[in-house]
Amino acid sequence: MADQVYNEAMCEIAEQLLSKGKSIARVATNLSVCRDTIYDWRDKHPEFARALQRGKDACQAYWEDIGEQGVKGEIDKFAGTSWMFTMKNRFRSDYKEEKQEPTFNESLVEKLIDRLVE
Repeated sequence: MADQVYNEAMCEIAEQLLSKGKSIARVATNLSVCRDTIYDWRDKHPEFARALQRGKDACQAYWEDIGEQGVKGEIDKFAGTSWMFTMKNRFRSDYKEEKQEPTFNESLVEKLIDRLVE
């Protein structure tokens, strides 16, 4: 599959997918590009970077709504532990647990994981 050439219409596609709770990997797949291309476009095209950020914010809100519905009993068989695992891994900056001073190895591993989930 050949990589797409960037155009501004991709901003709307990316934002819509993310706002439905999808990932950057899903955006890349739908646009027929690899994830590195998404990050390259983000770095080169401010409008695409803004669309991604709006989409990521909407994505987090989407998942938070699921959690709220789940704890209110509005979702049959809601798996709270799985939901929290998702939140901690997809939205690290808002959902990671505070730790006591990490060791050098823990700190390095967390930095690597943070880079991988961007």
